[in-house]
Amino acid sequence: MATIYADSSDGWVRSFNQSSWYNARTGAGGLGSTSTASIAVVGVGAYKTSARGGGSAYHVYRSFLSFDTSGISTDVSSASLKIRGVSLSTGDLIALKSNSDIESLGTADFDAIEGWSTGIGSTNGSGGGDNESNVTEYSSEVTTWDVLDYNTITLNAQALADMRDNDKVYIVLINYDYDLKDVAPTGFSDNRNGLFFTEYTGTSRDPYIDYTLAEVTATDNSVFFGTNF
Repeated sequence: MATIYADSSDGWVRSFNQSSWYNARTGAGGLGSTSTASIAVVGVGAYKTSARGGGSAYHVYRSFLSFDTSGISTDVSSASLKIRGVSLSTGDLIALKSNSDIESLGTADFDAIEGWSTGIGSTNGSGGGDNESNVTEYSSEVTTWDVLDYNTITLNAQALADMRDNDKVYIVLINYDYDLKDVAPTGFSDNRNGLFFTEYTGTSRDPYIDYTLAEVTATDNSVFFGTNF
């Protein structure tokens, strides 16, 4: 088994404190980002809170990571994305394929998700903007989150193929039930996951991928000379 640590450009992009679910999920109301944080109390989230002065506020967080896979040229038999949790663990999430824009992460990368649709009217909070059939999934839904240890996200066949074929693999972690499926949180829900990034001192809590290459079966090309059977 081999290990690849995430690039130092990892981080989150958020749409925070928006007056509507539409503004929060589409980023229409303004965005923030960081690629220098070592810890994100909220790294993945889609939630609703009370707004100052009354009413409600909506918030969406997405975390982006890239990994150098240029040293892999043969089939990968299995791989797991390892993310060290922290603080909050109340949301379900999923790993999707992002794109190369995230190597210099900024607010414009909020929708840097392969296949993501942001067409006018595509977000209505009732599933109208469900993107699950458009995006490239790298994992299944993650329904548990450990805030005291690493979380193991099993990467699927598409992710394994991209590790073999591409010099970089780009991943975004988003909330599954609300952000991906376009379901507006109701009540004052709390769907948030915290995580560590590579900027944390040392590598003991950095995101990484563990992977195993497929075994290569040697072909028996033995040649027999002057043998009579």
